[in-house]
Amino acid sequence: MYKDIINYQLADGISEQHLLDVAGNIIESWMKKQTGFIRWEIHKSADGYTDIVYWQSEKDAKNSEKDMVNIPNAADWYGCYKEGSINSQNLQSIGLFE
Repeated sequence: MYKDIINYQLADGISEQHLLDVAGNIIESWMKKQTGFIRWEIHKSADGYTDIVYWQSEKDAKNSEKDMVNIPNAADWYGCYKEGSINSQNLQSIGLFE
């Protein structure tokens, strides 16, 4: 499994509910159609927000990045993020213990 981890702040005037509404639209209109997509989690901490997007493989994640130009209403999604606040990392699972 491959994970995209994205940390950010909300743009001024953007509520959590708006973020969740826009994310729901993105999930239904684009993300669920991406090969290898598993799930998208949105978390909140004292430092801001963190999205964790789960993919079957790194290849699936990278292919979806190339397809981001086709996201319907992408401006609504990008408008949720405070400019300059986004940073990301990628994780490859090597073990899972439960």
